[in-house]
Amino acid sequence: TAVAERAQRQTDGTIFVPKAVQRIFALENTLSAIGSTRRAVELPGRIIPDPDAAGYVQTAVGGRLAPPPGGFPRLGAAVKAGDVLAYVTPPVQAIDASDMRQRQGELDQQIAIVERRIARWEPLATAGAVTRTQLEEARLELKGLNDRRAALDRVRREPEALVASVSGIVADGVPVAGQIAQTNAIVFQIVDPTRLWVEAMSFDPLDSLTQASAVTAGGTTLPLAFRGAGFADRGQAIPVHFAITGDTKGIRTGQFVTAVAATGETTSGLAVPRSAVVRGSDGQAQVFDHVSAERFVPRPVRTAPLDGDRLLILAGVEPGRRIVMQGAPLLDNVR
Repeated sequence: TAVAERAQRQTDGTIFVPKAVQRIFALENTLSAIGSTRRAVELPGRIIPDPDAAGYVQTAVGGRLAPPPGGFPRLGAAVKAGDVLAYVTPPVQAIDASDMRQRQGELDQQIAIVERRIARWEPLATAGAVTRTQLEEARLELKGLNDRRAALDRVRREPEALVASVSGIVADGVPVAGQIAQTNAIVFQIVDPTRLWVEAMSFDPLDSLTQASAVTAGGTTLPLAFRGAGFADRGQAIPVHFAITGDTKGIRTGQFVTAVAATGETTSGLAVPRSAVVRGSDGQAQVFDHVSAERFVPRPVRTAPLDGDRLLILAGVEPGRRIVMQGAPLLDNVR
């Protein structure tokens, strides 16, 4: 009948699941066996850029922002090291402008004097009244004065070019033409999306980390490689850095993750997928024991993290039990 083919939770807490429904749920189980493994710890963390593959574009002096010929690069745009991303024109104060005009006037006067001297000496040098050396020195003096005058003009007109320090994509920064940027203001942040790290926080010193992985909120597992741990506390915790060694597609900086790191200590228990452990109505972690062909019994367990994909059952299941490894959340929803 239709009732016989429906999964039901019995009054004693066991779950009756007909074979047809088991195939729909795609249930899989395996015999429990206790084994030894390295102890793991869970650490809260977040995604950060690789320090060697990220950089800021900052203003050395304050001024008005202007776009390069192609316009400002927008969020997500790819840039290369050395690309000009923006220009900043520092304002000229009234006292500075007055000093510069005075310097320009003095240089113009000196240039005019030297030009007239050269004009007088050129015919005299032909006649031998003035040595050729004196005439060449006057011409060199005129060239130096003109160079100083041109440099003074460039100081007033040339803006500072803001150049990309590394190659990557624009992760942050939305400048607007005409915007006034303060000194040391961050205009752009550039990140290489293929080189990302995880910064985790540990409240206990961690030594000899062998394996590590991270789990995102969506359940994606990221393989990690240990890079180092801080010596100074940050908010009563020790920062620990890992590099993501796998694919970083869909990962963004600032994203929160849970890092699972294996230590040098060993412990024993039953390794199961994280999906095999569910939370009961009382919040207790539990797994499902396949006791007969169509009966499943929830077993409260005590677990510890093992890696990004598995948990270690420390107590609650004896060896030789058939534990459901796939489909446990569906069984937990049976009423």
